[in-house]
Amino acid sequence: MMQPRNTLRRKVEDGQIVFGFICRTLSPAVVELIGMSGFDFVWIDMEHTAADYSMVESLCRAADSTGIEPLVRVPDKSQSNILRALDAGTRVVNVPQVENRSEAEAAVRASKYHPIGERGYCPSSRGNAYGVGGTVPEILAAANERIWTMVQIESAEGVRNAEDICATPGLDVVFVGTGDLSQSLGVPGELNHPEVVAQTCHTIDVARKASKVPAMLVDSTESAMQWAERGAQMLACGVDLVLLGRTLRRLHTDFRQACCGLPQPAASGAAQGR
Repeated sequence: MMQPRNTLRRKVEDGQIVFGFICRTLSPAVVELIGMSGFDFVWIDMEHTAADYSMVESLCRAADSTGIEPLVRVPDKSQSNILRALDAGTRVVNVPQVENRSEAEAAVRASKYHPIGERGYCPSSRGNAYGVGGTVPEILAAANERIWTMVQIESAEGVRNAEDICATPGLDVVFVGTGDLSQSLGVPGELNHPEVVAQTCHTIDVARKASKVPAMLVDSTESAMQWAERGAQMLACGVDLVLLGRTLRRLHTDFRQACCGLPQPAASGAAQGR
């Protein structure tokens, strides 16, 4: 049986906003929990983790087990990394730091089969359900329909070239990376700086005009509403490590405050050095 159609594509074509969560713990259990929580996709991050492709394959299996779409951000723009993520089973391949049309075209060539691109030929990969359920032409055509090619525009140079990037045939999704963009503009971490906001809005507008899906990372319901109203249709709603750290700190504070005001038991003989 060939891999199913990308459910994100259907939802976006129906005008829905799709929601995901970023996994940097590299834990299949966390991926399963993200899927069980109702998110549409899980973002498996190779750029900012020590993930290898055996891990990525396991995480894609965990995503498949709960019906959530796996998205893999590869560590760089190389053709081999794009290919290996796709063969491991991702249905959205995300290429960081794209700054011009030639780089966007290279990402499409590496992720789509002929006649759209030149993805490395392997109809029997896990990403192609090991070649089960169809002829080779059917498998390759289904892969081109199923796979989304996503690029990140996250620098002033990328924003300047946004129209050329978004005009790339075969490109599906454009993610605006406001963190790196803020650094590129000389205001690192100031995600609400007027220039960061203006360039982000410009890139979203360009992507929508070119019929590409605009994507963003958001850290609150307020920012999600802000960018959804602006036109972002694919939202990553947080990072597992950040959420875990925040939750642990809150729990530690809650338990300490709850218990430290209580009368303390008398020290045992051992504690008194007897």
